[in-house]
Amino acid sequence: MADVVDRYFSAYNAHDLDAVMRCYCAKPVAVGPGGPAEGRSEVASYHTGIWQAFPDVHATVLQKVADGGITAVAAVGTGRHTGPFAITTGEVLGATGRYVSVRCCWFFGTEGGLIVDQQVFYDQLELYLQLGLPPGRPGA
Repeated sequence: MADVVDRYFSAYNAHDLDAVMRCYCAKPVAVGPGGPAEGRSEVASYHTGIWQAFPDVHATVLQKVADGGITAVAAVGTGRHTGPFAITTGEVLGATGRYVSVRCCWFFGTEGGLIVDQQVFYDQLELYLQLGLPPGRPGA
């Protein structure tokens, strides 16, 4: 159902963790470039980590396509990097103060009006270059 995805993005952009988590089922799975988050506490931790790294992060939905229990969303995520950010090498990047604008795509699986699984894809090279990381060694 696309309605829960709309609620998700509204809550995400408000940085309202309680409202975000009300969009998920009891045992959600979320997968992104940093790996999987399984269960409500890991999914909640993922969101708080993003909001700590980018306190003003905002996702602008460009396109949404729903087919049964699957919803795909193309968006642009923007924000200023002012807190610690765990990159995919496992390292934590300190605040750079840089503003980023990154294209991303989400796939949501829903059942009973709740998100059961979510996958997010974004151009990591685009993000890392905007954060000032060298293209050959993201953590260097």
